[in-house]
Amino acid sequence: MKKLVIALLMAMPLGLFAQNLKIGYINKQEIITVMPEYATAMKQLEDTNLKYITEGKKLEEELQRKFQEYQAQADTLDAAIRQYKENELNQYQRNIQAFVQSAEETLKKKQQELLVPIMTKLDEAIKQVGEQNGFTYIIDNTAGIIAYKSSAATDVSSLVRKALGL
Repeated sequence: MKKLVIALLMAMPLGLFAQNLKIGYINKQEIITVMPEYATAMKQLEDTNLKYITEGKKLEEELQRKFQEYQAQADTLDAAIRQYKENELNQYQRNIQAFVQSAEETLKKKQQELLVPIMTKLDEAIKQVGEQNGFTYIIDNTAGIIAYKSSAATDVSSLVRKALGL
C-alpha cells in the first residue's frame, strides 16, 4: 500500500506537467515560399543556373562541331594525327564534364549561402512566437511526419507570418 501511494505521488507531477504542455505546429516550407527573401534567392539561383546552362550548350555545340570535323577527315588522317584528334576530343569532353560538375557544386554552395539567412530569420521568428505565446514545443510538419495532431495543438503559421511581417 505504501509503495502504491509513493508511486502515485511520483506520477502526479508528470501528469501535471503534461497538462501544462502547449504545442504548436508549422509548415516551414510553406512559410519560406512566401518570404520575399526566398523569391529573390530563387531568382538569383535561376539566373546563375541559366548562365551555366547557356555556357554548357555552347561547349556541347563546340564539341559536336569538332567531332563532325574529325569525322569528315578521319579516313584521310595519318594514324598519329587521328590519335591526337581523338585524344583532343576526349579531353574536351572531360573538360565539359568537369565544367558541369563544377557548376552543380557552385549552385549547391550558392543555394546554401542564400538560404541559410532565410532559414535563420524564420527560426528566429518561430522562437519569438514560441516565447511570446508560451509554447513548450513548436513542431515543423513540413515532412508530414506527425502521425496524429490533437485539436489542442495550435497552428502557429499565422503568428510566424505576422512576426515576419508577411
